[in-house]
Amino acid sequence: MENLISTAGSVRPQATCGPERPNAETVVNLATAVFNSTQEAIVVTDTSGIVVAVNPAFTSITGYAALEIVGKSMRTLQSGRQNRAFYRDMWHRVSQSGYWQGEIWNRRKNGEVYPALLTISSVRNREGRITHFIGSSADLSRIKKSELKLDHFAHHDELTGLPNRRLLSAKLDQALERVRVNGGMGAVVFVDLDRFKLVNDSLGHGAGDELLTLVTQRLRSALRMNDFLARFGGDEFIVLLEHTTEEATRILAARLIASLGEPFVLSSGEEIYIGASAGISFFPHDSGTPEQLLQHADTALYQAKSAGKSTYRLYSSDLTAVANSRLALNAQLRHALSRNEFVLHFQPLVSLADKRIFGFEALIRWQEPVRGMIPPAEFLPVAEETGLIVPIGQWVLQQACAQMKAWRDQGLALTSMAVNISARQFHHPDFAASVANALQQTGLAGEHIELEITEGTLMGNDRATLATLHALKATGVRLAVDDFGTGYSSLAYLKKLPVDKLKIDRSFVTDIATDPASAAIVRAIIGLARCLHLEVLAEGIQNERQREMLFESGCEQGQGYLFARPVPREGAHELAGLIHDPLTALRGSGIQILRNLRMNGLDSK
Repeated sequence: MENLISTAGSVRPQATCGPERPNAETVVNLATAVFNSTQEAIVVTDTSGIVVAVNPAFTSITGYAALEIVGKSMRTLQSGRQNRAFYRDMWHRVSQSGYWQGEIWNRRKNGEVYPALLTISSVRNREGRITHFIGSSADLSRIKKSELKLDHFAHHDELTGLPNRRLLSAKLDQALERVRVNGGMGAVVFVDLDRFKLVNDSLGHGAGDELLTLVTQRLRSALRMNDFLARFGGDEFIVLLEHTTEEATRILAARLIASLGEPFVLSSGEEIYIGASAGISFFPHDSGTPEQLLQHADTALYQAKSAGKSTYRLYSSDLTAVANSRLALNAQLRHALSRNEFVLHFQPLVSLADKRIFGFEALIRWQEPVRGMIPPAEFLPVAEETGLIVPIGQWVLQQACAQMKAWRDQGLALTSMAVNISARQFHHPDFAASVANALQQTGLAGEHIELEITEGTLMGNDRATLATLHALKATGVRLAVDDFGTGYSSLAYLKKLPVDKLKIDRSFVTDIATDPASAAIVRAIIGLARCLHLEVLAEGIQNERQREMLFESGCEQGQGYLFARPVPREGAHELAGLIHDPLTALRGSGIQILRNLRMNGLDSK
């Protein structure tokens, strides 16, 4: 070691003014201390690559003790990952410039290959001839692992471990290029969970995260090994298929939907039903860019959702026009509330015994300046999807309360104003407070407002739903289960709900006179309501035969075209005026008024 260091130059004591220069022995001692204490592996070889000396860090990093490596060739550490040309170029640069630095893969004594940052310097004697080489290297294993981890996080979803949008885009680019070169067809399947937000809102984000991991496992088990699955965001997943056909893609989409339709059991023991819908686009037929393929699949997904969910749709160029129309509608809808373009129509709630009107259901209409009256079925799904349903629903509630208060102040003996509540509105954290505020501002007693909440919204077995219902009951309002019998009911849970009324869905009422099964379901719902001490109302009554059968079965309330279509405020006021003389509604001018009003509405409830 002393000889090696001395070749770097001679040290001669000189008489100078100022600090005393260290002597040669001190320099050697310092160099030896650095050699032994540095954390980088240092190896000294002769000109043929035979190891002359190594430091303790070399032993720590490579696993070779000094006695095991001194006298052996440095080729002992070669991993085989670099070829002969790499080493030939490396040594050529060292011989030319006396220096080389770069990344290299070495092999430890235990056989593990590791990355290292290697620096090689040549040592020359006084005549300028190379006598030795000194190599210093830092183990990059931890740094490389950190880089790989960061790269993984940059391209994968932290919760599910699935590839994210960035990696998906790269994979789509590669798949499109392979199709361009080799031909064939691929597909993008856009999968969206149907009722995930309800789980998140009712059970909390922890349960939502657990559900997403279970969904990921189920999707993976339904796919082939070479199918690519990514999480697009939230509760949206993308499946990328290569070398597929339309028929095979249809079969896969149906299998995925069926798989996600099965119940999920959380660690808490909660059994969750969500379901899924899917949109499909094909490449290169539908598009040659990742962005458009995803957009087209999303458009098809929207059509699947509109078709009733738990199904799939294929993209077609016609859907683009529909999507553009939907975007335009969304933009217009955002201004409709501030421009006072919404109005309320009212459909009578009647006693089936004597056809007496005891209340109304408030139904929103959109009077768009250019297109005219837009049906609720066209704009309410868009409002629900965008979240605009919350402020719109609050406006409906406020207006309905104000109108009911005005009618009662005018002496009309109305007892009930029904207002539809959307799922998104119901699960809003301030919903109960907004109901209390509407009642306070209008001065209406809560008992005269009946909130209609769909069966699917209420039947989530969770504490949050019950807490919201009890908070609503504290305001004095009445609660009705809308569209009852459509398939979500948990009868064991229904008895726990603080509700006042069941509304029989129109699908059963329509066929009650012709379909024994519908008639049996109606009788069962009425019997259930009696057992639970609930009122029951049938909607969609269109003829006298339906009214008679419902009344004979024990249903006391109803609404539908038989009595009146939804009418504007003025027409509703005229109908309500008949309450003072119920029999007038069945004779003379009363019948004529009802006939005239039936001609004015857009649809029935």
